[in-house]
Amino acid sequence: MNKFFIASLLTGVVALQAQAACNTSTIAATTPTANFTIDEDKGVVVDHTTGLMWKRCVEGFSGADCRSGSTLQSTFAAAIEYIDTLNEGEGYAGYNDWRLPNLKELRSIVEERCARPSLNEEVFPLKNTEASDDRTTINSMTLFSSTPTSYFDSTDTFIWTVSFANGTFERSSLGEYDYIRFFRLVRDAR
Repeated sequence: MNKFFIASLLTGVVALQAQAACNTSTIAATTPTANFTIDEDKGVVVDHTTGLMWKRCVEGFSGADCRSGSTLQSTFAAAIEYIDTLNEGEGYAGYNDWRLPNLKELRSIVEERCARPSLNEEVFPLKNTEASDDRTTINSMTLFSSTPTSYFDSTDTFIWTVSFANGTFERSSLGEYDYIRFFRLVRDAR
């Protein structure tokens, strides 16, 4: 086979994978809408499988369809400070115990049959933008968890994050590089 043909074929496969897609015909949903109660007025959802209440929108967005505002990007420390300030004030939806989810909790809302985003969009609506910078949409957002991790012999501190491009988890530095990420808030609903 000719190298140009193989390269063209692979480029086409990558381009197809880059588009938002859900394989609903052969793969069962990992976050079926029926497992959630959606309260559009308060902007929250309750996951009956985990007993967690989530803000429907990534922090910074609001509205029933998460189309108002713009995402809030921050360092991990700034995200924690933001949440503390929120909880010390009026809170959100009548609750003052919001927090960052741990890695297992954040992974629990990844929709395994979907990519770009790996998310159930009926439960967690997305702000669709025409921006050329794809980092402004949830399609490729990487969100902080509260779970720390190490990385070989590095002296940096790392935190686990989840990429909603494909549902994978990654390490983000809190030290020398102090990564900027997005975040979604959660609380125990039980």
